[in-house]
Amino acid sequence: MSAVIKYCGLRFFLFMQIFIISCSNNCGEIFSSRTFTFTYSVNIEPSNGKKLELWLPVPQSNEVQTIANLSFDANGLDYTLKQEKKHGNKYMYIYAEEGTRLPVEISMNFEVNRQEHENIIYNGVDPTNYLTSYSMVPTGDIFSKIILENNFSLENVRAIYDYVLSGMHYGKPKDVTDDDPYYSGKNPKTEQEWLPNNSSYGLKEVSIDEVVSLYKESKITDGSYTFGNGNSIYACDIGVGNCTDYHSYFMSLDRTLGIPARFHMGFSIPSNSGGEITGYHCWSDYYIEGEGWSPVDISEADKDPSRQDYFFGTVCENRVEMMLGRDFILDEYNNGLVNLFIYPLLEVDDIKSKKFTTTFTYKDK
Repeated sequence: MSAVIKYCGLRFFLFMQIFIISCSNNCGEIFSSRTFTFTYSVNIEPSNGKKLELWLPVPQSNEVQTIANLSFDANGLDYTLKQEKKHGNKYMYIYAEEGTRLPVEISMNFEVNRQEHENIIYNGVDPTNYLTSYSMVPTGDIFSKIILENNFSLENVRAIYDYVLSGMHYGKPKDVTDDDPYYSGKNPKTEQEWLPNNSSYGLKEVSIDEVVSLYKESKITDGSYTFGNGNSIYACDIGVGNCTDYHSYFMSLDRTLGIPARFHMGFSIPSNSGGEITGYHCWSDYYIEGEGWSPVDISEADKDPSRQDYFFGTVCENRVEMMLGRDFILDEYNNGLVNLFIYPLLEVDDIKSKKFTTTFTYKDK
């Protein structure tokens, strides 16, 4: 056994023995773990007799998280648990031929033990499955040009991480108003403006107003050339986005260079002992032969510059993974490949519907 693999195994053994629930800055400096319960709830509006179908992501155990006491409440609707074939993720599928006449709540509850970790060798994972393009994570072309211009290599993934970190700016501005927190607000970690008006962004050197314009256009056209879709071309061009955009950009560069890279999506768990979670989080990892998969969380590093070194090669225990990968093919789903799968997918008479609300809550054990 190589020294690297022995080291990885030893670190995994050590942090499996340590249990620390809370930590400063929402992430621990030492290897630790956290146990909490999680409730994923969906409130669906009546479909008035029309056929209703619902898909929900279901978490699984792996080398860095243990899922236990998983239970479902479908309020009398028929459901099955399925597994998508490309990445091996699980999901819940609800089918109601006659739909619902009243609002209905669907809930999923489970317990999580999550580990802070560095590089891990995952059982049964073939790195060669993570080298090709996704629909919004292409390879080649502009990414080949960036690699050539910056002299990126297989031996220096940190340079790719730093490039994405310096080229991207965290923000989700939706309107040109002082009421929009990302248009005029400040990052609480740095007390600096998220997106200063006197700056330009991305390789296209756009203004913050142009970022907003692209967002509004995407809402009208149902397009994906805006933040929050994990579109690496958008991330490269515009340079403003959320966790999906940072890590898609990173993956396009890695895979173009021949480095296997994966996309993880779940929820970030606040350091409080319980409460509600307002949205998802995602991160990535890359593979080096003999060392396994090393995690990166570039958007968190951008939001908190004091942790830029930490989030290259380490992720904290304050998270739960729900799905791995992109471009999911789900049984009975009529709207094509699923780019990101973290929120419920609802169809009424085979037409995609947004007539539901979600609630995500957690509580430390």
